[in-house]
Amino acid sequence: MALLLVTYDLKQPGRNYQPVYDYLKRFTYCKDMESVWLLDTTTPPAGIRDHLKTLIDANDKVFVAKLSGQWASWNYGCADWLNKPERTW
Repeated sequence: MALLLVTYDLKQPGRNYQPVYDYLKRFTYCKDMESVWLLDTTTPPAGIRDHLKTLIDANDKVFVAKLSGQWASWNYGCADWLNKPERTW
């Protein structure tokens, strides 16, 4: 498993967030910032991106990256989630 950062910008027209939310909620996740999700998953970044592409419009943007165990934050609600021993770096 790996920790992935997923972020996106849904542009006008459209901006239908619900299918994106429904898909990302299938994973073990933490979300504390608008349009930024952390996923703990075995799905590779390209797999997440490819599925999201089926849910969004051609003018929308998606970025998915695998995280390492080195990170820093300030007032970030997912910090405790990231520090849990069950996180799979």
